[in-house]
Amino acid sequence: MSQTSNSNQPQLLHESRVTESQIDSLGHMNVRFYVERASAANQALLNRLGITPGNGQKIRRTDTFNRFHREQFEGALLRTFGGLVATEDRNGVTGYYEIRNEESGDVAATFIMTSQLLDTTTEELLPLKLDEQQVSEWMVEVPEYGRPRSLTLNEPRRPSFEEIEPLIPDDELLGGLSGRREGIVLKEDCDETGHLAEGTDLVHVIWRPQPGEDLRKVGPPHLRDQQGRLYSWAMMEIRSIVYQRPAAGETIVSLSTDVNYGEKWRHSRRWVFSKNSRELLGISDQTGICMDLEARRAINIPDEVRPLIEKYCLRDLA
Repeated sequence: MSQTSNSNQPQLLHESRVTESQIDSLGHMNVRFYVERASAANQALLNRLGITPGNGQKIRRTDTFNRFHREQFEGALLRTFGGLVATEDRNGVTGYYEIRNEESGDVAATFIMTSQLLDTTTEELLPLKLDEQQVSEWMVEVPEYGRPRSLTLNEPRRPSFEEIEPLIPDDELLGGLSGRREGIVLKEDCDETGHLAEGTDLVHVIWRPQPGEDLRKVGPPHLRDQQGRLYSWAMMEIRSIVYQRPAAGETIVSLSTDVNYGEKWRHSRRWVFSKNSRELLGISDQTGICMDLEARRAINIPDEVRPLIEKYCLRDLA
């Protein structure tokens, strides 16, 4: 990884308001729509740097880290600022982005995203032609509040389907952060090559309503503990790595479990495989905090839930 010593302020790359359709079951803007805004800013930066795919080429966002700072609600005007933080030996670029609430001035979320140029047919990495002057003009530093707090940006271990599958419960547990779930890649999800479009996350395929399921507001389910408190898991940090893109009609399998936890939080990891080939498509880490939905504050993990987390926790795979 290479970078320059120059440092500028992040520049405005995207602006939009939070709509009612972007509010999830927890009453605030869903994770997906933070990512959409950061992705739009990332694309805008790539365009400013002159990184546009030619014939037989495509851009893939291969690594995305996001950290949430303030929940956002309907009507909020959000502006996304960003800049370049590194060039990956000309085989990719990494950008930093932060979403700010224009009215309050709060930072809503921060992102670190790596994008690469690929050959559409072979999926081989292609070198980027970057202008040094443009690189210097867009280079920024990641502030401390934008860096990982509970997760890491190290390369995770890539286990096989056969290694992980026996360790994961068949049913979804603990608000969906543990267990097995399948999703079907629809034709409308795909690009002209017949594979999942680069702008569509694997998690979106997994978590949207599947054929036969009721349509419902997206987001974590509401749970009630033995004290009668209504709670759920609010995401604080997420990191997603993409290795391959599945084809239209393919079923993908999500296998997830906790790899660590504390008094009020849990770190879960999701491995996504192709059901037919059993190839690893991607890995997603998330740190969720136990949130009292009525008091709107973090609480200790309920006593009746903690033993189930411990039972399936795989710390060796963290």
